[in-house]
Amino acid sequence: MSTKLCKNPTIHTLAIDLGLKVTTDPVAAIKDHCHRQIKRFLKDFPHCATLNELLAVAAQKLGTVFHEIHCDADLAQLTKDYAARNEPVAALFAAELTNEVYGITFKLLKPGKFDLPYISLIDCRGSKKHKYYFTKWHKLGHLLILTDQRRLSFKRTHALHELKSPEETMVDVIAGEFAYYAPMVLPYAKGPLTFEAIDAARVALCPEGSYHSALIGLVRVWPTPCVLIEAKWAGKKTTIPGDYFSSFALRAVGALVNDVAQMRGIQFHKNFRVPERSVIHKVFSEVLSGGSAIECLSWWESSDGTSLDEQQMSVSAKRVGDTVYALLIPVQASSIR
Repeated sequence: MSTKLCKNPTIHTLAIDLGLKVTTDPVAAIKDHCHRQIKRFLKDFPHCATLNELLAVAAQKLGTVFHEIHCDADLAQLTKDYAARNEPVAALFAAELTNEVYGITFKLLKPGKFDLPYISLIDCRGSKKHKYYFTKWHKLGHLLILTDQRRLSFKRTHALHELKSPEETMVDVIAGEFAYYAPMVLPYAKGPLTFEAIDAARVALCPEGSYHSALIGLVRVWPTPCVLIEAKWAGKKTTIPGDYFSSFALRAVGALVNDVAQMRGIQFHKNFRVPERSVIHKVFSEVLSGGSAIECLSWWESSDGTSLDEQQMSVSAKRVGDTVYALLIPVQASSIR
């Protein structure tokens, strides 16, 4: 994804508009630009130590106030409050915050003397509540890369189910960088990478983040090489009529190889069938809460028979609903077949 995004002309133009030096990697340049801003914010708040605090600092520095919408009555009251202040954007709240939109940021047209220039409505109704923490960072991501030319007329919605533009994809990358900001995570990541360690770090740093986003965010920056797998009963995408349903199996519908693992040359691809002899399959099929085992990465094979590298892995699996999450961590020697 990053390589494709780097070659996108929209991202190159964005980097130029931000006054950044044009390079072959505009994504890295934009991320560095955002990191510089966050570091600048933290200089004014040296005691900021948790991800929740970082979120609040960044929102204040970027000039927005979050309004969480937990029910229709919240939206109606918020609309009434801003309409009473003769704020024109109030008329847009209900129309813009549709079922497909998770968050929206408006620039106030008639701000009060002590108002910040923006407000961000975060939809926490129904299943959207599980993504509201990441949605907040997505809103801040847009403000981090908001160019001077667009500040006067800014209005940004966030619809997760529509085809993402290059800028929306770039903002997702930015949100992922700061939702689980590495300098704040690392003090909690000194021991072995386990589900228990992830739970402890999440509670200490950001209890309002969803379990799914915490797994991804924390594994990504943990200094231990790891492959995070999300396994579900699913079919494989195919162009052959009727073949999709016949291909149903327990599959790795999500896979993250963190940076440390990538530096060691470890690779993994989505949609592999979970090997039946893997503890991941056992936890799923026997409806266990969890399990662990030493396995070999070469057990994982694609439909054409090719397999992953032979690498001995410590595998810990945990079931959450209809999903099994697994941490695959390389160990010394590789003698399993």
